[in-house]
Amino acid sequence: MGFEVARRTGKYWEDCKRLDELVNNYPFHTTGKSERDFENGFASTLLTIQSTFNSNVITQIDKTTTVQSIYCFGKNHRPDMTLNDNGIAIELKFVTYAGLKDAIGQGYLYRLRYKFVFLILIISEDRSYIYDDLHTNKEKDLQDTLRHLADSMNIFTYVVPAFDIKPGVNKCISYFDK
Repeated sequence: MGFEVARRTGKYWEDCKRLDELVNNYPFHTTGKSERDFENGFASTLLTIQSTFNSNVITQIDKTTTVQSIYCFGKNHRPDMTLNDNGIAIELKFVTYAGLKDAIGQGYLYRLRYKFVFLILIISEDRSYIYDDLHTNKEKDLQDTLRHLADSMNIFTYVVPAFDIKPGVNKCISYFDK
């Protein structure tokens, strides 16, 4: 099984650009204290603005739809939400202790079924140094990895703080190029 064919044109790409706008403006620092809180808040927002997308919003909180999974390593892996059954997978990870490597691995698996993958890494205040190191370019290898995933594999990563940031610091570090 190979990756879904994905071109950066057409309705899915338009939805990617709309989703990018949403992620960049979403107030993650005020919406939760657990991964489930963040997922529910973001999924609710997607469902509320569903008419602005070309695709159907499918979430785990909407019991009338089913998020399609990927079978690998002897089990099913399911993204948190999607746009259509093979369009865009969205995975949120609340990084408290670990999670960065897991999220990257999940993104890779989801790319088998979905044309585009959005990884939203929400950094806890306890791990604020990760956000600071990315912001100040101290995490060169991680930045190169995330840039490669975006450029070569259509796996777009967003790193956002779950805490208030200092003035002049971006509230979202994005690896998505329009």
